[in-house]
Amino acid sequence: MTSRDQQTLKTSFFLKPEASATITVSDSIGNYSDFLGDSLNVFHTDSAFRFELREIILPANDSDTTAAQPVYDKPSLFTTSGVIKHQFNPEFRMRQNSDWLTALFLVCLIVLSWIKFYHLRRIKQLFRAVGARHHVNQLVRDGNLTEERITPGLAFVYIVGLAVLVHQFGFETISSWLGIRKPGLIFAMILGAISILWLIKVLTIRGTGIIFRTKQDTSELILTNLIFNAAGGIVIFPLVLTGYYSGNLPILKIAVIVLLVVMCLRFFRSMVVGFAAQTFSVLYLFLYLCTLEILPVLFLYRLVTLAD
Repeated sequence: MTSRDQQTLKTSFFLKPEASATITVSDSIGNYSDFLGDSLNVFHTDSAFRFELREIILPANDSDTTAAQPVYDKPSLFTTSGVIKHQFNPEFRMRQNSDWLTALFLVCLIVLSWIKFYHLRRIKQLFRAVGARHHVNQLVRDGNLTEERITPGLAFVYIVGLAVLVHQFGFETISSWLGIRKPGLIFAMILGAISILWLIKVLTIRGTGIIFRTKQDTSELILTNLIFNAAGGIVIFPLVLTGYYSGNLPILKIAVIVLLVVMCLRFFRSMVVGFAAQTFSVLYLFLYLCTLEILPVLFLYRLVTLAD
């Protein structure tokens, strides 16, 4: 190696190596936002990078491969519990509360509050007369209950309670008979029918008392009916009120059972009054008990069975 070559090698060792020249390449795409698909930048229909799947071509099979696969008929590790299936039937849906019936309930509450505040002693005598017949004499000595101020109020409470029970259990049946779907109109008809039947019953008893000349016995019979009806109305009213607004049908059925028990007690007490009268016709007593006492009980029982 010559001296010139050695000098060149030494100088090149200390010289800084020069970087290779970069080649500038221009990008033809100025904005890449067209290729970012989101809620702001949607894909353009004329995009050069659009990809569409036209069809899927599957390899053709010469035979059915599913039939050749083994069938596993062994019991599964996951077994169902022994749950018994039950059939669910639609339940009876109580109708919505009505303002007109709420007003009647308020009137009944006001009447009962007034009677309890001013005539509590007479109410106690009333329930004693239900338990034993000899307490009726004490009730009569203190005043004629059929002509007192509390009698219309007690009768109103009884009629409203009975009408609500008939309306709740016999609405569909009565509606199909009459072709009326308005609850208020049907309730008014039931209320009027019960009032008219009670008036006819009282007039019939008074008329027969005049015919057979048994005014004293018929007066006791009317008083007996009034005592049991008033006591039954006071007892069933809280049950009717609770069952109606809670939509609990068993509570209303309990009210019906209580009312049927009161009617049965009234039936036997009427028999005792009739047989005790010497001038009272046994045939008339039998006809009266069959037509005016037994038929309402059978009608109410039929409505309850139809509701079930």
